Amino acid sequence: METERRITRVAFTIHSFDADAFGHLAPAALAGYLQEAAGRSADGLGFGLAELVRRGATWVLARERVELDQPVRMGEVLEVETWPSGLDRLAALRDFRLWRDGVEVGRALTTWFAIDLATRKPLRPAELLPEALHAQPPHVLPLAEPPLPPLEAAEVERRFQVRFSDIDVNAHVTNSSYVAWALEAIDEPTWRRRRVSAFDVQFLAECGRDAYVRARSAVQPDGARLHEVAREADGKALARVRTRWAARQG
Repeated sequence: METERRITRVAFTIHSFDADAFGHLAPAALAGYLQEAAGRSADGLGFGLAELVRRGATWVLARERVELDQPVRMGEVLEVETWPSGLDRLAALRDFRLWRDGVEVGRALTTWFAIDLATRKPLRPAELLPEALHAQPPHVLPLAEPPLPPLEAAEVERRFQVRFSDIDVNAHVTNSSYVAWALEAIDEPTWRRRRVSAFDVQFLAECGRDAYVRARSAVQPDGARLHEVAREADGKALARVRTRWAARQG
């Protein structure tokens, strides 16, 4: 019952501006839904962004793993259910389940760091979260996943300039923009015939406005596609993404 009282549920109607050219919920929009639900949950439990900023800190998303078993289409309602799910050293964990018409269609596990706004150094989340939230309940996805490897050689590459609209309240590029950029680095047949059924994003470094970034990708031996988004000026890897794809349905 204690866990139940920590669950936050937020319903999102899939509008046209959150759908791709084929009427399916875009992965970057889904990443935005997860962030919104996480923010509402944290606010309600007393450790949201506004409270951390008051204390000279902020939350930064470090990793996001998402599975989407079925496409969610424009006009449908996706219910996002989320709860804080314990600590792992300097990281705070959060789980999600995704529902459509009462049927679970996906799940996600995210990892967050609390950062001191003045020093940009990580803080111990145990000092920010109530003790009752320190223990790890069972997760919806396996926790032990290795870091995503560097992309050695690219099959597709795209170049982008960071826009004002890519910048979030922490004054750096928002997580959903990295997802959007990474997924631009695909070939047209993949875009037309397949949809993202899972994505795993590892956020590596901050990026500000006016920078240029390059998104690159290549299919891996296991059939997944590995993406890397890097800053053009110094080649710094900003994010790595692993995606899995399924045939589009309708």
